[in-house]
Amino acid sequence: MFLHRNKANIQSAIADAIDRSQAVIEFMVDGTVITANKNFLTAFGYALDEIKGKHHSMFVDPSMHDSPAYQAFWSKLGQGHFEAGEFKRVGKGGREIWIVGSYNPILGKDGKPSKIVKLATDITDAKIRGMEDTSKLGAISNSQAVIEFDMSGIVLTANEGFLKTMGYALAEIRGKHHSMFVEPAMRESEAYREFWDSLNRGVYQKAEYKRIGKGGREVWLLATYAPIIDDAGRAFKVVKFATDVTEHKLRVADSDGQISAIGKSQAVIEFEMDGTVRGANANFLKTLGYTLDEIKGRHHSMFVTSQERESETYRDFWAALNRGEYRSGEFQRVGKGGKDVWIQASYNPILDLNGRPFKVVKYASDTTAQVVARMKSERVRSMMDSVASGAEELNASVREIAEAMRKSRDTVLDVVARVEVADERARRLNDAASAMEGIVEIIGNITGQINLLALNATIESARAGEAGRGFAVVASEVKSLATQAKHATDKIAGEIGGLTEISRNVGASLDAIKSEIQQVSEYVASTAVAVEQQSTVTSDMSASMQRAAAEAATIGLAA
Repeated sequence: MFLHRNKANIQSAIADAIDRSQAVIEFMVDGTVITANKNFLTAFGYALDEIKGKHHSMFVDPSMHDSPAYQAFWSKLGQGHFEAGEFKRVGKGGREIWIVGSYNPILGKDGKPSKIVKLATDITDAKIRGMEDTSKLGAISNSQAVIEFDMSGIVLTANEGFLKTMGYALAEIRGKHHSMFVEPAMRESEAYREFWDSLNRGVYQKAEYKRIGKGGREVWLLATYAPIIDDAGRAFKVVKFATDVTEHKLRVADSDGQISAIGKSQAVIEFEMDGTVRGANANFLKTLGYTLDEIKGRHHSMFVTSQERESETYRDFWAALNRGEYRSGEFQRVGKGGKDVWIQASYNPILDLNGRPFKVVKYASDTTAQVVARMKSERVRSMMDSVASGAEELNASVREIAEAMRKSRDTVLDVVARVEVADERARRLNDAASAMEGIVEIIGNITGQINLLALNATIESARAGEAGRGFAVVASEVKSLATQAKHATDKIAGEIGGLTEISRNVGASLDAIKSEIQQVSEYVASTAVAVEQQSTVTSDMSASMQRAAAEAATIGLAA
């Protein structure tokens, strides 16, 4: 009796402990709720009156109500089969609840189930955390290369991302040591042994690592080696999460190489967005003649003229840089001691991750020598342009003179021709005058004969007496006419003599003029030839000066 009572007490204590620690609900064999304890009601958010007499299906998703699986579940319970597991259930208001529970058929005296008692533990929070962790691990596995090692470094498994990154199949690496992924020199190093010792002490490792893929291919990984700790605080395996940064590493190396090369070959200086100097390389300092301490923290305006410093253009220049706009060109700058420096430069706003400029980097080349040479060349070209222009004007003037001399020569030749015609006519006039002198002489002779005849007639008429008086009158008239004729002939002879003298003088003068004009013609002809030669030389000189000016311009541009 005592043992029976003691057993009953024990069973009561156990039932009480279960009731206090677990969610308990009782169903009829058909699934109708009989009762439920406080833990169950709290977990599901109901009062007992809200569930008593209702079917278990109120706690499952509506999509399960008529499913074969759900029907089979209750059919097995009705046959007395125990069911246990992790179940998704629905609380008040449709709230999702996860439980670990057992559905226990209670057998009657006839051995058949009389009711179903469900004992459950609410694992909703743990389940949600577990699903979140699983989702996170799944996301990590999908996005990263993941590999697991035991604490000695032997590969346990790896995901597709890791295998693809390193170029292996899982069978080629499982069971092999991590050292297969590192260079031989690293493999035997103290640093590598310390790496694994740290992992065995539970210290995670994170860095950018150079690894060797299949075929000796170099792979760079940004990776975390995470020791997994058991309940006793001991690491029992290492999970590595990695991202392939090989391409990025190569781009960075290429960029670093280019920047390094630029830094070696060009003058580089950095500014804050307000124009304050952040730093400068040796080339810049050498070009401008400063030390870094002399310019760091000072404003860019120290390198420009006072006139430019106060200009609207200079303010617009920095405003554009602050808008992130690139600027380049040839700039005049002022070095230490007021030295003029010319540079070919680009001002490059550097953007942060939000696309906002946070500094300006200037790359420059010293072009002072070329600019000075170009300026000299431009001055020479300007002078040569002036000389060429003068030569062209001189050439035009000489061409005009040459043309005038050619016209003068033609005019002189025409005058010579006309003088020759006049000379010919003077000679003919002289010949005519000479011929007229002969005629006058003949007339004079005739007049003398007439006078002689008149004299004889007068003598004969005197002898004839009265009979010869009329004849004497005629003889007297004849004599008078002869005398007049003689006077006229003498006058004509005198005039002809004068004309002949004039004709001879004209002829002599024309001869002299002709001689002088011929000399002038020779002078004009020789001068015209000289002017033509000068015109040719001047044209050649002008063309040469034009070509020289063009060459000077080319030199200036090249400089």
